[in-house]
Amino acid sequence: MPKLLPTARILSLADVYRLLGRQVADDAIQHGWLSPCCQKAVPRGPSRRLFDLNALRAVEDRILSGEYPGQTQP
Repeated sequence: MPKLLPTARILSLADVYRLLGRQVADDAIQHGWLSPCCQKAVPRGPSRRLFDLNALRAVEDRILSGEYPGQTQP
């Protein structure tokens, strides 16, 4: 049986987009549900934002409970 690698706990913005979808991720970031745990400076262009997997899971939990970033619950 092959040995599987552990799931990374640090995600790039591209990883977050793949897991949540671009619109949901952008909404979560814009409304303060998800923020970078750190930023890496790069020589050219914007800094690279890194996210905590547990913070992403918290966003998923809120959505699964019926909330959506920026919308009030009925």
